[in-house]
Amino acid sequence: MKKIVSAVIVIVCALLMGSGVYGAQETELMADSYNINGYSIACYENDKNVFENYGDGINEKSVFELASNGKVISAYIALKLVDEGKLKLEDKIAPFLDDSLITDDGRIYDITLKQLLCHTAGFSASFELGIDKKIYSNPGDKFHYSGVGYIYLQNVIENVSGMTMEQAANCYVFEPLGMKNSTFEHVKTVTPYMRLSSVVTYTITVFIIVFIVLLMIAFAAGKMTKFRFFSFRGSLPVCFLVAGIVNTLFLLHVISKVAVIFGLYFAFMGLFLFLARKNAKVFYASIAFIMILVFAIGFAVPVSIPVTNDIVAKTPNCAYTLKSTSEDMAMFCQELMKQYDNHDGAVKDMFSAAVNIDSVNSWGTGIAIESENQGETYWHSGINPGFQSLFVLYPLQDKYVIILTNSDNGLQFSKEVAKGFLQVDGSWDIPR
Repeated sequence: MKKIVSAVIVIVCALLMGSGVYGAQETELMADSYNINGYSIACYENDKNVFENYGDGINEKSVFELASNGKVISAYIALKLVDEGKLKLEDKIAPFLDDSLITDDGRIYDITLKQLLCHTAGFSASFELGIDKKIYSNPGDKFHYSGVGYIYLQNVIENVSGMTMEQAANCYVFEPLGMKNSTFEHVKTVTPYMRLSSVVTYTITVFIIVFIVLLMIAFAAGKMTKFRFFSFRGSLPVCFLVAGIVNTLFLLHVISKVAVIFGLYFAFMGLFLFLARKNAKVFYASIAFIMILVFAIGFAVPVSIPVTNDIVAKTPNCAYTLKSTSEDMAMFCQELMKQYDNHDGAVKDMFSAAVNIDSVNSWGTGIAIESENQGETYWHSGINPGFQSLFVLYPLQDKYVIILTNSDNGLQFSKEVAKGFLQVDGSWDIPR
């Protein structure tokens, strides 16, 4: 019943927005239907920005994580270096890379700056558990959205400019545009909210992988000693506790404070298994029961829980550590709109399709392009645990919209808001 009510609310809001009605009450109603805990929106039209904020203490100066939206800022910096003559779009990137990023694959010497910018270098999308340096397709052959490619781009920017990523961002973007609350470094943000099911998925996946590996090691050790000085069943509680510790450390890096809750949970269950080790039936049944209980609670309870990203600082990374505000991003979007109309300079190339993805979507040198009957829109989105955001430029109507949320449900909500304000039936999504 709740899902039906939510769907009706979304449809009503879409109809209201589609008919030109755009107000705080409609947006808040939609936010409730998507279980959004907070947002900050900047809407630009008629030569001015209007900000709309929702949530505890949130305003246009509130700092959110913008995740992958940092790629657009790094692309802008690279294109400014092109304007200065320090780079060319067709330059091979290998001479500008640290030795640690050069691999034995000879295709690394074929990758150009332009291919990094438009995601055709052939790198992997994923970098969360370390940089995957493997090249999966020939450079220039096809589009493959890649966080790894932008880690390579960051290395190029730092070595060419002689600055760190943060220094380059300050020099070329934040200070010139007056973006006083933006950074790639570790700062306090608004409180993020994650779906309980997402937290459980992170937790159980990492835990099970580590637990199985430890059990295999324990079994091998038992075989080698013929179990004379080693009890496989006795090692299970130890493996459980160690896997819980490893999982907790992983969560500290990704989700932080929630890790304390799960760390205590794993410690308690490990102790329970240790005490129950002499009763085989209770012992083995407990392991299955623990896993089923965690999954059942995580996926049956439709709630979002507050987490924190304050405990462990992540190294500044243009692919996913951008923090900013709707006010600051409005300044950056205003600059992009200005560059769209500029006939000089490399940044204008950002708005020309460098690679076609399908009949509707393409990618410029740093930004996604969607072509519809109503004209082209230029966009990028960002997803980090507990944060989802979107900005869309619509130069044909001299409009743009920025939606920042501290919620795992924020991207779909952001798309609905963008559709309503821009009066464009866009999807703003590409294959990943």
